[in-house]
Amino acid sequence: MDLGVSGKTALIAGGSMGIGRKTAEILAADGCAVAVVGLADDPASIAAAVDAITGAGGKAIGIGADMTRKSEIQRAMAECKAAFGSPDILVANVNGPPPGYFEEVTDEQFEEAVRSMTMSLVYTLREAFPHMKEKGWGRVVNMNSIGAKEPTRFIGHTLVNTGRAAAVALSKSLSDEYAPFGITVNSIGTGFIGTDRFMGYWNRLSEKTGAPLDEVLKDVTASIPAGRIGRVEEIAGTIAFLCSDLGGYVNGEFINVDGGWHRSAW
Repeated sequence: MDLGVSGKTALIAGGSMGIGRKTAEILAADGCAVAVVGLADDPASIAAAVDAITGAGGKAIGIGADMTRKSEIQRAMAECKAAFGSPDILVANVNGPPPGYFEEVTDEQFEEAVRSMTMSLVYTLREAFPHMKEKGWGRVVNMNSIGAKEPTRFIGHTLVNTGRAAAVALSKSLSDEYAPFGITVNSIGTGFIGTDRFMGYWNRLSEKTGAPLDEVLKDVTASIPAGRIGRVEEIAGTIAFLCSDLGGYVNGEFINVDGGWHRSAW
């Protein structure tokens, strides 16, 4: 399928592993130049992602940056611009906070959760939108969680559910404001996907609650009509579509990719 992204530039936050890496590979295979952003303390993962893309004939650079910090975001954008030009496509993707019971979570942790998941998007889009407006074309995909729309029923999810919901509201508001400039802004409600980060989160929740990991995962899959954890390519393909010319009339949406976990019909 021709996504219509050949000659465009994408910046993929969290692009060194999991869903972000697979998304970068799909876009690069269609001729998009990709800036793969990963954590600076894991250069091996960044290098592996870049090597996979360039080894397949694609164009990519690796950037180590904390995409929750304004100065780091500005640096990542500058490095992308120096290599390929300012991004036409932005996939915003940051880690959520660790699980924690409400009475144990401090005010500072709540503030940090909102800052890392929502203000990081504000900082990134302030850098990205001027170029997209000038070109009259842009794609923004905010990697989010099903818990932003229907808070997940797992103990300890207060922080992540709260922070993610704010980012969805921001994305929806911006989709109205920037649609006249040919820019779409959408959110992905990721379900339970089999990434290293996913397993790390549930390991921490298991330790927090004292429940065995296999029991925690059994409870998770029991709540999914598909009866299984999702694969990274199943969600990366949806993201790539939203980044494409083909997805140009999809705007302001929150799209669940969750195996049917979300129960509402709309």
